[in-house]
Amino acid sequence: MKSLLVALALSATALSASAQTLQGIQVEPASAKPGDEVTLTARFDVSSGQNCNVRIEYGDGAQQNVAVNQEKDATMVFKHRYDKPGNYTVSVRPVTKLPVLKCLGAEQKASVAVAAAAAPAGMKRMVVPPETRPQCPPGWTLDARSVAKKSGAFTCRAQAGTAAPEGKLACPGALGYFENAKKGQLGCRE
Repeated sequence: MKSLLVALALSATALSASAQTLQGIQVEPASAKPGDEVTLTARFDVSSGQNCNVRIEYGDGAQQNVAVNQEKDATMVFKHRYDKPGNYTVSVRPVTKLPVLKCLGAEQKASVAVAAAAAPAGMKRMVVPPETRPQCPPGWTLDARSVAKKSGAFTCRAQAGTAAPEGKLACPGALGYFENAKKGQLGCRE
């Protein structure tokens, strides 16, 4: 039994010694806004021809395991979108996922900065935490009944036919800006 385990360990070592090698990664763009597509490119030396595995971690909890096993895998491209602003570390790391062993090479990391969209010129950026009353543009009043405490959604009202301000409100999170001049409404909604 002991000799069988030693033989298995030696064959696993021999296979991993000839596995393909993770050479590097690149993330573009390095700065993005929530919802923008970010491209991860991973490069491998696939000259050995032996299958191997890596794990991609995007830094926001999303991850995937990828098998590298053919010439076409020398350069692999992945797309990802971040939902929230923040600084994220993307990593590609060799892992064993039996029956296939991990790729050779060290873990590779890259950074992505996801910033909230800038407010239009001349307009205050509105960050609307649920516990704070939203602010409407001058000439518009908040419809207190429309404020959703969980999501932060709200509606501002003005006299019907009032033109909306030039700049749009910057809505937080997944909320989207809306306006309806005929009804004299604008705001952020789900």
